[in-house]
Parts: sequence; structure tokens; C-alpha cells
Amino acid sequence: MTPPGGANVADEMRRLMPRDRWLIDLLGQHRVFTTEQINTLAFNNLHTARNRLILLNQRGFLARFRDAIRPGSQQWRWTLDLFGEVYLASRDDQPTPKFSTIRAKINKLAASPRLAHLINVNDLFVDLIGHARTTSGAALSQWWSEAACRNLTGDLIRPDGYGDWTEHGRRITFWFEQDQGTEKTHHVIGKLDGYDAFLRASGRRDAILFRLVSPRAEKAFRTRLAEHPAVAGGRLLVATTGGSQHHPAAAIWQPATTTQRVRLAELADHYPA
Repeated sequence: MTPPGGANVADEMRRLMPRDRWLIDLLGQHRVFTTEQINTLAFNNLHTARNRLILLNQRGFLARFRDAIRPGSQQWRWTLDLFGEVYLASRDDQPTPKFSTIRAKINKLAASPRLAHLINVNDLFVDLIGHARTTSGAALSQWWSEAACRNLTGDLIRPDGYGDWTEHGRRITFWFEQDQGTEKTHHVIGKLDGYDAFLRASGRRDAILFRLVSPRAEKAFRTRLAEHPAVAGGRLLVATTGGSQHHPAAAIWQPATTTQRVRLAELADHYPA
């Protein structure tokens, strides 16, 4: 693909609607969304979402890719194209990116072995935003990407994301860990050492959410979770769920030291003393 022939970038940017700008900003932070995720984030009709995305693609703001699968077809994956990157660079007073650099970035993302993991991570936060759009008193007021988390946490922890969620008067801040079933259980448990060190260094009080690849994986994880000194000692609030078939705002989260599953916001009632 080449930039639209003769297109004036400034004129194209002035044609952007507020929703377009918001979506471009989100993609700048979180890199990739599926068509259905974008519909959940910003639209009320999948057909309308598709039409707008195709238009933004034709105008050079968004790029799309997907793998060939049989039978059926995979959802399009959307990321920023040249004009989307130029818009963000202009807004933030940064150097104008080169077309070749952006194409290499898109190709690298499309071929990344971590693409499915990134989409699954984004899915949790997208679902929360979608829930907040239709639920009075619910809000995801903060959503940090893995890169944004590292700006605060350094090398002590490497969460997949961070969220600040409020619903029905309860507020919970959390670090999110998405398990794809590629790591040994003891490696995943070992991440809690870093969270414990970070808590001691920062004084922060955030929940740590682990979404395991299946209920079976969650069960195996939990057999060792409650034995971790920082959990058993009441320093860390850790909650788990298995699989992604249920909504993340719902009662799917089980704190490490209980047998009850609660809503995400209700984890605020389980903070260590």
C-alpha cells in the first residue's frame, strides 16, 4: 500500500470526527483492535463500525490485516497507518514518521507471535469500556498498556495492563496478567515475588488479576497460589478466573484466600487490612 496519491494530510486530519480521534489515540496506546472490539468501544452497530473503519482505511489513517483461515474468515485486525501516526505525531509535537517505518511496524505486528496475547489483553479492557457505556455509575477511568505500566514499574513487574474500575460505588485498581498457557505454573506464581517487592517499594495497594487460559489451568494455579508468602501473609490481593467466556465486570473473580467468586468492583471489599 502507498499513501493516498496527492492527499493533503492537514485536510484529511481536519475531516476527522471526535470519535475518530479518540479511536486513533487508543490505537496509539494499545496497538491493535478487532472489528468487534472497536464496535464495543465506540459504536452501537457493527455495520456502521465496519463502514467507518473501511473509510478510515481508505483515507490512510488505519491499516488492517488478518490471517487466512478455513472455514470462515477471521475478523480484521486494525492498527494505525501512516496518516494515523502522522496525526498523533503532529498533535504531540513529535517528528513526522516515515512511510517505510510505519509499514515495517504494521508488518511486524501482523507477524508477531504475541498478537493473540495482545488482542486477549485488550479484550478485557474493551469489555469493561463497553459495559460502562451502558451501565450508570460504571467507569474505566484508567487503562494503561504494558509499555505504559513499565514507565511506572520499571523491571520489578511486567504486567500486561493496568486498570482503574468503578461500579456501584466501589472502586478497584488492578494489574492484569493474561495467561496464554505457555508458561509453567511456577513461573507464573513467581511473578508475585516482583509484585511483593513493588508493593513494598511503592506503597501502592492494587489488586493483581490473573486470567488463566482455562478453568483447569486456574485450578492448578490456585493450588499453589494461597501458599505464596505475600498472599498468605495478607500483603497482596490476588484474584483469578479461568477462560474468557464470561464478562470481566461480572462475578468471575475468585480472591486467592476465598472460595467465593465476586464481581470485579467487589474485589474492593477484599483488600488486605
